[in-house]
Amino acid sequence: MSSKTKSISELVTELQQENESLQSLKKLFNQACKNEFGYDVKTIHQMLEKQKLYEQRRAEKQGQQAAIS
Repeated sequence: MSSKTKSISELVTELQQENESLQSLKKLFNQACKNEFGYDVKTIHQMLEKQKLYEQRRAEKQGQQAAIS
């Protein structure tokens, strides 16, 4: 069987293996973040989102103050 004509079951098996590999890498990255920064990936994303919102609000306030002056 040529590599261009893989069966559905072979493709599913390959995708399952790739998914398992990616899940392992995700766990390793999460652990590396915990070790390096003291926070997991989810918490880091939340912190970044809060910082982004804070900066947007601050820019809006500065824009309002500049318009008043």
